[in-house]
Amino acid sequence: MPPRQSVANPREVLAPVTGYRPELDAVRFLAFLLVFSHHSVLEILSFNETGHFHAFVGDEVWKILIGMFSACGMGLCLFFCLSAYLITELLLREREKVKAISVRNFYIRRVLRIWPLYVFGLLLGICWELTDHAGSQWPRLAWYVLFAGNIYCARFGWSGNPMTPLWSISIEEQFYLIWPWVMRFASRRGLFLCALLFILLANVTLFILGQRHASADTTVWANTFVQFQMFAAGILLALAPKRTVRGGAVAGLLLTAIGPVLWFVACYVFHAKKSAGGLSESGSSLVIGYALMAIGCAAVLQGFCNLGPAHMPQWAVSLGRISYGLYVYHLSALRICRTILQFLHFSRPLELSVPCGLMLTILIAKLSYAKLESPFLRLKRRFEVIHTRPIEGFPAVHQPLTPVPRSLVP
Repeated sequence: MPPRQSVANPREVLAPVTGYRPELDAVRFLAFLLVFSHHSVLEILSFNETGHFHAFVGDEVWKILIGMFSACGMGLCLFFCLSAYLITELLLREREKVKAISVRNFYIRRVLRIWPLYVFGLLLGICWELTDHAGSQWPRLAWYVLFAGNIYCARFGWSGNPMTPLWSISIEEQFYLIWPWVMRFASRRGLFLCALLFILLANVTLFILGQRHASADTTVWANTFVQFQMFAAGILLALAPKRTVRGGAVAGLLLTAIGPVLWFVACYVFHAKKSAGGLSESGSSLVIGYALMAIGCAAVLQGFCNLGPAHMPQWAVSLGRISYGLYVYHLSALRICRTILQFLHFSRPLELSVPCGLMLTILIAKLSYAKLESPFLRLKRRFEVIHTRPIEGFPAVHQPLTPVPRSLVP
């Protein structure tokens, strides 16, 4: 019997993180970058709507630019699609690994991932109200605490608070109330039918809202049933058979390019997403437009999956890991930079705030990830069956998977 060899670093013999896919982090960063462009550039275009640039490029080019940066708002839809795709795939793997899905552990994982930064964001929003609006928006913040911020925004519109984008977290949480229970009891066919039900509900809602000429920017965009179509796209993608695609990189590039084209058509041709105050034109235009949005999200996500981790820039993957913080802080960073540039009397503070705001957003998000989010993410790993990503300051390895104790399975 050979002598037992000592190991200087036991972590070297452990398996790598199971289930981590760097390309999905790159998708997260792309989704954030689209949302950032939507919020920052559309504001510049709106500010210059009656200016020299509009007159120089002409009405048609101006409408194309508005359509392009309105389509960048689909980054949020891409977030929803990716979330449903990843949650469905991970719970399917958990069910296959331990023959059950622990709904209790699922909610613990989601709370540890989402709530710390969400609560901190709400506190920042409250501080902004105290210093700028003297409590004029307190009822809205109460809706956010109850994860119904999207319902408030759909009914009363957006506010100037830089934490307003947290309304989308309400839709995520509403989805989480339903989906783990469905996955625990339904077969794959049942999951497929449930996704189709989401699509049906979304299209019925879209048609009704379109026929009533509801606000496309608030009433339609922030509606729970409408955005559930994006979750359905991710679910169907996760349920689809996994096949090896010939010319995967080429197919991935084509799919990734098709997505933004479909988003642009949805905004420019069917006017499914409009700027503030824009009303829906008809039920059919909304139905077609949002269908193109969902298909575009699925195309981009599948395109990145086909490209695989080998084609992902490391910087995009790294920034994708902090995408939640990027999303939460980006409006605050833009506003801080704009205020500083105006105070220093720069000639174009609105335009300069875009690159400066992006850099400041990244800096704040990195700090938030290291100091606020990472401790909760380390705790979250104790309730994972499938580890999905490395954590900064935490080794990208784990002990071999073991079944979840029976006492933890509800």
